[in-house]
Amino acid sequence: MPTRPPNLKARKAKPARKLSNWTTRTSRQSRGYGRDHDLMRARVLREEPLCRVCIAAGRYAATEIADHIISKGEGGGDERENYQGLCKPCDVVKTARESKRARVSNSR
Repeated sequence: MPTRPPNLKARKAKPARKLSNWTTRTSRQSRGYGRDHDLMRARVLREEPLCRVCIAAGRYAATEIADHIISKGEGGGDERENYQGLCKPCDVVKTARESKRARVSNSR
């Protein structure tokens, strides 16, 4: 059986993909997450061994992340009062909520 002849028509160029945040992002130090943040993270994990959100909900989970209560993008600072210890699942939920809020405010 004969093979199909090659298609000699010019192909349309695909539109350029939007660069993700990971390729355009600056270093963690330039975003304010240097040595001082590492020391504060260690302090938060030491002072709050259990997730603050889980305790409020009657659950017990180990703290894995030192989270800003008010994110730095929304004007939160690096004081100890603005940090809380969260487990990974609670951090994912909080981050998704913050991202949604940022997308909504940027679309206006």
